[in-house]
Amino acid sequence: MVAKIKVIVVGLGEIGQKTCNLILQKKSLELLAAVDIDPKKSNKDLGEVLKNKKLGIKVYNDLRMALYELKPEVTILTSKSHLNEIADDIFLCIEHNSSVISSCEELLFPFEKYKKLSEEIDLKAKENFVHVLGTGVNPGFVMDTLPVFLTSVCSNVKSVKILRIVNLNKRRKNLQAKIGLGFTASEFRKALKENNIGHVGLMETAQFLNYYLKLGASKFTENIEPILAKSKLKTKYFEINKGEIAGLIHTIVAKSGSKKVIDLKLIFSADNEQDFDEILIDGTPPIHLKFENGISGDIATIAMMVNIIPNLLHARYGLITMKDLIIPSILNV
Repeated sequence: MVAKIKVIVVGLGEIGQKTCNLILQKKSLELLAAVDIDPKKSNKDLGEVLKNKKLGIKVYNDLRMALYELKPEVTILTSKSHLNEIADDIFLCIEHNSSVISSCEELLFPFEKYKKLSEEIDLKAKENFVHVLGTGVNPGFVMDTLPVFLTSVCSNVKSVKILRIVNLNKRRKNLQAKIGLGFTASEFRKALKENNIGHVGLMETAQFLNYYLKLGASKFTENIEPILAKSKLKTKYFEINKGEIAGLIHTIVAKSGSKKVIDLKLIFSADNEQDFDEILIDGTPPIHLKFENGISGDIATIAMMVNIIPNLLHARYGLITMKDLIIPSILNV
C-alpha cells in the first residue's frame, strides 16, 4: 500500500475550506490539519468549520506549531495575493521541510518583481530539499500555463493574445468585493492607487509568457479601468446604483521594439452574463481556442492546487513554476 501524502491547509476562507473538502475526498492524500488565526475557527475540529461531522482534525492558530507537531510533506497556503505577505510563512514551511503550494498570485512568476526574495526562497528550498510553487486558475492556467502548452505544436510563435471575461454574478463574495462592486468612481481610483482592490497577477502572467515563449518583450504597459453600471444592479452580495462600479477592465500590452507580442485583457463584470476565455496564438500553425462558458475560477483554483500535489513532489527542488512540472491531470485517487 502506497503511503498517503501528508498535507495541511493554511487559511480557512472560502477557497481554503473548499480545498480541505477536496483533499478529504482523495484517498492518496491525508489532511493532517488546517491553520487559521480567526478565533472563531481556530482550536476547533475542522468538521465544525466545514459544517460537517467531526473529523478529528484540528484547526491550529499557529503555523509553526502545526509544522513542528505534524511534519506535513506539503503545505497549501490560501491566504494572501502578494508574495511579501506570505514570505514568512513560506520560509517557515521550508524550515520544517514542507513543500509549499500557494494560490498567491504573485508567486506564479515572482522573479521580476521580487528578484532578491525569489533568490532567497529558491536557495532555502534547495537547501532543505523542498519545492515552492504558485498556481491556480488565473494566474496558474488559463492565461499562462495553457497558452505556453498550446505552443508545443507550433514551429514558431510571433505573438499571443488572450481575453478572459468573468461574470461576477457567478463568483464568490470576496472576489466581488475585491473588484470594488458598489464603489463610486473616486473610491475605486483611491482604492486602486492604494492596492486595496483589483486583480493581482496579470503582470506575472505576462512575464511568464514572455520568459517561456522567448518573445523578447522589454516594454510592458498595464492599465486598469472601471466599468460603471448603466442601471441599478444587484448581485447576491451587493447592490450597485447606476454610475457605480460594476466591474473592471485590466489590460497588459507587451512590446518587443515596436511589435506587440503579448496582449492580455481581463474583464470582470456584474453588468453582463458573458463568461468565456479565448486564446489566440499567431504562430505556425495559428491557434484559436475558446471556452464558451469560461473556466470557473474558484473550482479550478482548488482543483489545480490539489491535483498538482503528486507532480510537485517529483519536480526539482527550489522555487519553481508550472513549467517545471510534469503535466498535471485530475487526481482520481
